[in-house]
Amino acid sequence: MNNLEHSWWMHFVPECYFDTILLRRLLQTNKRLVHRKGSNNVVNDLNNRLVDKFAVGIIDKDKNELDYINDCEVVFDENKLILWKHKNRMQFLFQINPPLEKWVIEIMYENNLQIENFGYSRNFKKLKRQIKNDIDNENDGKLNKLISAIIKTNCSTIIKLKSSLLYLKDKNYNVDLNELRNG
Repeated sequence: MNNLEHSWWMHFVPECYFDTILLRRLLQTNKRLVHRKGSNNVVNDLNNRLVDKFAVGIIDKDKNELDYINDCEVVFDENKLILWKHKNRMQFLFQINPPLEKWVIEIMYENNLQIENFGYSRNFKKLKRQIKNDIDNENDGKLNKLISAIIKTNCSTIIKLKSSLLYLKDKNYNVDLNELRNG
C-alpha cells in the first residue's frame, strides 16, 4: 500500500488541534498525528525530525511567509488551499488560505451554515482564540461538531483536501505531481 509501513501517521504534521482533527477525519484514522503548535514548529519538524523523509504539514497562510516556502514550488493553489512541494525533498505543505478563522467562516457561509449555531463567534479575533488558542486537546466536543459539519458539506475545498491527503498517504515517496494536481 505505501512505503511508510506501519508509521505513516508520524509523517503528517498539523499546526493546531483544528488541523489535527480535520486531518484525522479526512485520513480516516484514529492514530495520533504529530501535532505542532504554530506554523514555525511544523516547519521545524519538517526541517529536523523529518528532514530526509516523506512528510505532509498543514498550516495557515499567515501574513509573513515562512522561509521554508522559498524552497518550495506550488503544486496547486485552488479551493482555499495552497499545496507546496519542497524542491529537494518529498515533503508537502498545505496552507489553508485565507487564515483558519476566515477559512472556516467562508466555508460555512458558502454552505448555508452559521458559525454561531456551533457556539462560536463570528468575530475573527474571538473565533481565532476559540478554535486555535483555547483548545488544548483533540477531544473538544464543540470543535469536533464544527469539523464534522464542515466535512459533511462536501464542498470543493474539503473534497480537494481529502483526495490530496489520501493520495499522499497512499503514494508518499511515489507521488506523481500531475496526478496529485489533477486528483
